[in-house]
Amino acid sequence: MAEITGLRGEKVRLVPPDKGQHLENAIRWMNDPEVVQYLLLTTGVTRGLEEEWFERIQKRDSEFVWAIVDEHRRHIGFTGIHRINWRLRSGGTGTVIGEKDVWRKGYGSDAMRVRTKFAFETLGLHRLESEARSDNVGSQRALEKAGYKREGIARKKFLWEGRWHDTVLYGILDEDYFGESRS
Repeated sequence: MAEITGLRGEKVRLVPPDKGQHLENAIRWMNDPEVVQYLLLTTGVTRGLEEEWFERIQKRDSEFVWAIVDEHRRHIGFTGIHRINWRLRSGGTGTVIGEKDVWRKGYGSDAMRVRTKFAFETLGLHRLESEARSDNVGSQRALEKAGYKREGIARKKFLWEGRWHDTVLYGILDEDYFGESRS
């Protein structure tokens, strides 16, 4: 099978998710409490649920999702633009780095930069939004390194292990990305 070039960053490539290549990692990561502790999905997944997810994300009508591949061609995570509102030219973003040995090494922020470039230069979006649990310092740092600005706090928005957590809201505009005022 020919290798898909995908979208290139400094450390990562974003490639279309492929069930044959990426499903087993997705199942393993989505059932690892340490990996999912900061995600909205916290209940684990079955093979059927993940296969359904792979089918849904192929449509690309209101979301674009990529598998993140490192410089050694190893699948290390997923990133995406979700809930795209084409009229408002906005979307929500998310990233999960499932391979723990590459946590805190810049792969997440690189994937976010590549995704942001695609959102503004290819899709013509105006705004991307994201959020991170208040104690998820790694995600907050990655978002800030990728150019997102901290916009506020959503109090007690996220329930994990019987405790409510605040989330930090982030956003980036096309004018932030392009470095000029575009309306």
